[in-house]
Amino acid sequence: MAKILVRYFPTVIRTASCSLRHLSIGNPNKLAVAKSTILQNSFTATTTQRLYSSGSSIGIVDYAAVKKLVNEPNKLLIDVREPKELQETGQIPSSINIPLGIVSQELAANDQVFKSKYARDKPQPDTEIVFHCKAGVRSLKAAEAAVALGFKNVKSYEGSWLDWAEHEGLPK
Repeated sequence: MAKILVRYFPTVIRTASCSLRHLSIGNPNKLAVAKSTILQNSFTATTTQRLYSSGSSIGIVDYAAVKKLVNEPNKLLIDVREPKELQETGQIPSSINIPLGIVSQELAANDQVFKSKYARDKPQPDTEIVFHCKAGVRSLKAAEAAVALGFKNVKSYEGSWLDWAEHEGLPK
C-alpha cells in the first residue's frame, strides 16, 4: 500500500508530512492523514487535471470540450490509435492521427516535417494539445510524453473514442 501511495501521490504525501519510512512501518496516524489528504485532493484533481511528481499537470477534457475543437483551429486534437483502428471506426473531426509509438518522435520533429506530414502547424510549447485513443489509456500516455517534451497545455480526452461514439451514435 505504501509503495502505491508514494508512486501515485508523492506530492500529496509530502504535503501530509509523510515519508516512505512512515508509511512502510505502518505509522497509523501518518497513514490516516495521507489517505485522507489523498482522497480529498484526488477527487478534486481527477475532475480537471492529473497531477504528476514533476509538478506538471495533464488536463482532462470531456465530450463537450472535444466537440468544440472543430471550431478551434489553434488547438490540436491528436488521435493516438493505430491507423487500422481508425479504418474500422472512423475518427473525430479535426483530429490528426499520430500513433502512440511515434508520438514523441513526431512532436519533436522540426516544424516543416510536421506540417508536411499532418497539414497542421507543429504545436508550440503553449499550444493546447488534446490526445485521445479508444478508451483513454493510450491518450494519457501520449499526454505524459508531450509533457516530458516540454509542452505545457496538454490534455487527455478521458472517454476517448468510446465516449465520442456513444454521444454521436457511432459504432464503437
